Amino acid sequence: MENRVERKKVLGFWDLVLFTFCAILGVEAIPASAAIGPSAISWWLICTVGFFFPFGLVVAELGSTYPEQGGIYIWIKRGLGNKWAARTTWYYWIALPIWLPAMYITIAEIIGHMFFPEMNLWSKVLIGIIMIWITVGINLCSLKFSKWIPNLGAITRLLVIVGMIAAAVAYFLKHGSFANEITIANIMPNLDVAIVFVPMIIYNLIGLELISGAAGEMKNPARDIPKTIILSAFIIVSLYLITTFAIWVVVPISEINVATGILQIFLNMFHGHAMRQLIIIGVGLLLSSTLFAEIVTWTLGENRIVAEAAQYGKLPKVLGKMSERNMAPIGASIVSGMISTAVIVIYGFIARNAAELFWHVISFSTVVGLLSYLILFPVFIILRGKDKNIKRPFRVPGPDWLAIGAAVLAETFVLITTLVLILQPGNEFIRSTLPIVLGVLITVVIGEIFVNHSEKKSQSV
Repeated sequence: MENRVERKKVLGFWDLVLFTFCAILGVEAIPASAAIGPSAISWWLICTVGFFFPFGLVVAELGSTYPEQGGIYIWIKRGLGNKWAARTTWYYWIALPIWLPAMYITIAEIIGHMFFPEMNLWSKVLIGIIMIWITVGINLCSLKFSKWIPNLGAITRLLVIVGMIAAAVAYFLKHGSFANEITIANIMPNLDVAIVFVPMIIYNLIGLELISGAAGEMKNPARDIPKTIILSAFIIVSLYLITTFAIWVVVPISEINVATGILQIFLNMFHGHAMRQLIIIGVGLLLSSTLFAEIVTWTLGENRIVAEAAQYGKLPKVLGKMSERNMAPIGASIVSGMISTAVIVIYGFIARNAAELFWHVISFSTVVGLLSYLILFPVFIILRGKDKNIKRPFRVPGPDWLAIGAAVLAETFVLITTLVLILQPGNEFIRSTLPIVLGVLITVVIGEIFVNHSEKKSQSV
């Protein structure tokens, strides 16, 4: 049965901007897009125009029109009903604990560079497990307290970005040239590399809908959600392009490490410098805290979304357990921690090194998460027709056909990205494709079991 309570309105406009900035500008994925080479510039622009801006407009309309706690769960429920809402929320949420191990492995890699260059994979896995449960602990606190983690994370992220730009400028002034040749010809789209790395660009751009998961705790969601999304979108794309370029200035493309590429900027810039190790430690700590804040931001949003669905009786009841004192999602947070721990251990046995573990986990979690976006855009079109007379504080500019076209365009990008990540073209089937396919199938089957069981249980009450 539903257990509805009044929530404290603690999130203002700038909280939402910092929250969104911290969630979407993922510094861990910048090196992966930089590894595309100069053609990444054109692919960034293509993905921004074809996916990110249409996505932002769609979510701004949905978030302001239906400003209820639960975000994407509420939207799908209004468009397709309870069962599809529960199914979509399962995909959306379960991708989170699957994704977290990749982030923690990245942090462990950075710690290794700073203090333990010979650290083995299982030591990194142990660090990941410890940090998983620290994240769970933060999720058990009141949002009035935990919101400061994303806020501070946005500041450390800006410091990292400023440091990257400063290092790139200093490198150019010192050497008089870039580490890579950047010309009009090699900026043009390259299909050979895009099929591998463009999914990482799309991965970098998802998450604009996340703030709506806590709409019930916002001071003025109808006004602030569209303003936040539009402002954040322009800032995020600009900074992604600038930071990608900064890596090219300093690090040869063939040497970019997808897990620690940002740290490489400072390793290369200060090679042979007396203060090199101290500088690397300072940057590493900043980068680690930035990644940690990103993790916390996503868990704060997604755990509330799945808890909302569970409280409606559409997913296992344990996921809906909330703290009566501070309305923290206890059940979702603890279950998420248990799943993340299992995933990082399992993939620790499969992967040969940290970089391979990062790619396995990112690909698997991204595919599962994208399943929810594949449902989101058709629902936007359905609600445009179904709720024609409802007040829309923000509306995608132009006639209905233009808004529908934007949703279709964004859907196309998501579909292509999903297929590429599943098929893993050019990679070994047994080591790359098969684990992802099996993982996705198992995740979908488990979700169907939970959704059907919860539906039958709620009907019998």
